[in-house]
Amino acid sequence: MKMITKLIAVMSSAWLVAGAVHAKTTEYDYVIVGAGAAGLSAGFTLNEANQNFIILEKNNRAGGIAENGRKGQFHYAKGTEYIGEPEGALRNIVYKLNIPMVEIPTPMDASYYQGKMHIGSDRVAKLTNDMAGEKQFKHFLQLLKKTLTLASKEDLLALDTITAKQWFDDNHIDPFIQRRYDVMSRGLFGANLNDISALSILPEVAFDYLGTSSYSDLMEPSDESGSWTTERGISLITDTIAQYLDDRVRYNSEVTNIIKLDGKYKVTFSEGTSESFVFANKLIIATPAPVTAWIAKDVLTAKQKTLLSKVEYAQYVTVALFSDSPIFDKAFDLAILDGEVVTDLYDSTWVERFYNPELKDTKEYIASAYLAPKGVADKSLMTLSDTQLMTIVYDELSNIVPNIQSKVSGYDIKRFKYAYPVMSLGAYSRLNTLKKSFQGVYLAGDYMKYPTIEAAFNSGDSAAKQAMND
Repeated sequence: MKMITKLIAVMSSAWLVAGAVHAKTTEYDYVIVGAGAAGLSAGFTLNEANQNFIILEKNNRAGGIAENGRKGQFHYAKGTEYIGEPEGALRNIVYKLNIPMVEIPTPMDASYYQGKMHIGSDRVAKLTNDMAGEKQFKHFLQLLKKTLTLASKEDLLALDTITAKQWFDDNHIDPFIQRRYDVMSRGLFGANLNDISALSILPEVAFDYLGTSSYSDLMEPSDESGSWTTERGISLITDTIAQYLDDRVRYNSEVTNIIKLDGKYKVTFSEGTSESFVFANKLIIATPAPVTAWIAKDVLTAKQKTLLSKVEYAQYVTVALFSDSPIFDKAFDLAILDGEVVTDLYDSTWVERFYNPELKDTKEYIASAYLAPKGVADKSLMTLSDTQLMTIVYDELSNIVPNIQSKVSGYDIKRFKYAYPVMSLGAYSRLNTLKKSFQGVYLAGDYMKYPTIEAAFNSGDSAAKQAMND
């Protein structure tokens, strides 16, 4: 993951009015908007430096796309399922707050293709070898290593100017390998290979292979997944940070407008039926780009607004399926290579069942289906009713799980309107321009670095440090 992180780095008192005019206000050196991973990370960094700040969060919980549910004795992810081994800002947070991370037990990966299930990374590699041929598979691996470990900075940045699909086609990569990574791209980013730059997908592809010393090693089972979470899911990380920051996080406070007044930033936010405001010397805005562009329209430059307008977002839906008998329990994640909408099926009890012996034989099961658009232009997921979404889930999983509908005793559907920023052509060049334009208002979030929650943590930390240094 260190190599991947390096690559990503290359890419990349007044008056408080609460329904009246009589209440005493608070002024802060920093106001952070949004308590997702980026906002919490920014708050943690400011707190470590003993700064005066507050985080305003519109929801009644922190974490953003790191959200968990609970059914019976098990927790299940509604959003982010796992991360790589913690590094950078996230590693610092995990260490300082003593958050108990665990490696996801193997087999982590499995693939379903043309009626057969291939369990374990070695079996998935053998499937690729069989479908693409050894010569093509080795060609792909050699090209990947050359591109990402031997290329110059200029060569890497050039990958920001071509689509992932173009890179695969120009290098004559076998159609089956392209299929695998198109499904991966939709599952990870909500976008297909035509939507994103080559620079977006290649670090994720590299994670599968570049730690392997030889081709033959790929065909052998591994006892390490290289992927991490906590026994209760990723949301334990964000929950722990929020609890640590305590009353510095102000919930149910939706920012509606920001203006500059007498050299300070006036941040207006709604609290139920009332309206309040606070003043700040500096702002860190850690919300999705379209939300940022709206609430901060009066304090952003024309160029900043233009750059933000180019950030598109993909939608995403997760469906947790509850049952009294297993729906899928052969691996942590089943990639569905010939599906239409459902890209992945997770065993949401996999980690807790492994690390807590008392739960091993518990007759409760949760499988989570992840539904992705066919591409960033596809905005249909948010328009579908629960019934329509469940019809898709049952139809697409019926070949994998016979009689699935009769097994499901209940479900939990979660919709994400702004699930992933899509790193389209030129995204990283635009972000570098945007980062250099900050003065007084600092932007954070996964769209500022890379569309993963790890990048969101790093972006919040970077924004806070830049704000303190300016």
